[in-house]
Amino acid sequence: MHPYTDVAILGAGLAGLSIASWLVGMTPQHVSAPRVHLLEARQEDTNDRTWCFWDQQPHPFREVISHRWPRWQVRFGNQCVEREDSEHCYSLLSANAMRRSAYAAIATRPEFRLTRGIDVGTISPQNDGLHIATSQGGLTSKLVIDTRPPDTTMLPSHRGVWQVFHGVEVHCPEHGIPLSTACLMDFQTGFSGVNFVYLLPLDDHRLLAEWTCFHSDKTHPDCQRLLSRQIPVQLSDWLNQRLGSQWTLSRQETGCLPMMPVTPPQLNSRYLAAGIRGGWMRPATGYMFASCQRGAADVARQVHQASQTGRWQLTPPLLRSPALEWMDNVFLQALRQSPEQAPGWFMQLFEQTSAIEQRRFLGDEPRLRDLLAIMRGLPAGPFLSAAFRLTRNS
Repeated sequence: MHPYTDVAILGAGLAGLSIASWLVGMTPQHVSAPRVHLLEARQEDTNDRTWCFWDQQPHPFREVISHRWPRWQVRFGNQCVEREDSEHCYSLLSANAMRRSAYAAIATRPEFRLTRGIDVGTISPQNDGLHIATSQGGLTSKLVIDTRPPDTTMLPSHRGVWQVFHGVEVHCPEHGIPLSTACLMDFQTGFSGVNFVYLLPLDDHRLLAEWTCFHSDKTHPDCQRLLSRQIPVQLSDWLNQRLGSQWTLSRQETGCLPMMPVTPPQLNSRYLAAGIRGGWMRPATGYMFASCQRGAADVARQVHQASQTGRWQLTPPLLRSPALEWMDNVFLQALRQSPEQAPGWFMQLFEQTSAIEQRRFLGDEPRLRDLLAIMRGLPAGPFLSAAFRLTRNS
């Protein structure tokens, strides 16, 4: 491993590869790019993630989106609320497609390199940059962008919940579910926390179904069952009830995401925490892709400017307004206080807001009138109580 680079990106997941892809895109081919070294702990890639989002803004991965749904719905018992926006569809990007696109972009620049199977240790300031201790030797970099998962010390779990999920892609001939509609939430009762099934029809024979739980305690048995390798009984039962017994398993994905305000680590102006570690994931929704692209574009512009001016420093991108962050914190507090009421809140919210208000708010791009519409769509009592408690505890 070469001991020097201009930019070290720790982690080659969505955030790290997005920053690299944006940087490739904004650097003309005839212009030298900064030397970028991505350090990834995994030896091999697995198709273990999908990212879903409303495709509202340009990004490097638009051409490899595999599925788009112009309609989306939420369900609770016999209730169903559906909205439609054919110009800005709900979209799906697989981990494999994202990586293939990013690797192809990186391959066009000789200044970029990716090292796999490398563990990162301490990061220490030096006169000419930051020194990174790794399992393959030391690396000195002018800038370090750290996209590794956050440490537990960065996660104030008392201020949010955990999003724990177990997803399965299944094959079911002629399943009969409309291909134009994504079911964002089909709420399920009788379990601890807030539980719902997320259902995406991929084609006439394939579905992606995910059992998700919002819970204040990720060690709860209901959460641990979702994280096991075996399909949770509740998800298997739901599939049997909805599809019959003719479905077969194609692949699985599990995860546990912190729906809480992350406190990013700080070292100096040459170090930047990014991705979930940098607080880029939307706390109140768990959506990551749209805010990650805005953050990645901002960081890539800073890196490009630093390489042109020789002033090697980074500042955290401003991804959300203080008003939106406050609303998210109030919502998370309400969710912790009264999880049993959450299905009713969501149904009321979707019923009383329009498609454009929903996609902009959930897609992390709300305007003031969208925020006001969301506030009007939620019951005043529980959220005023949550706001008061949040203020009192701050």
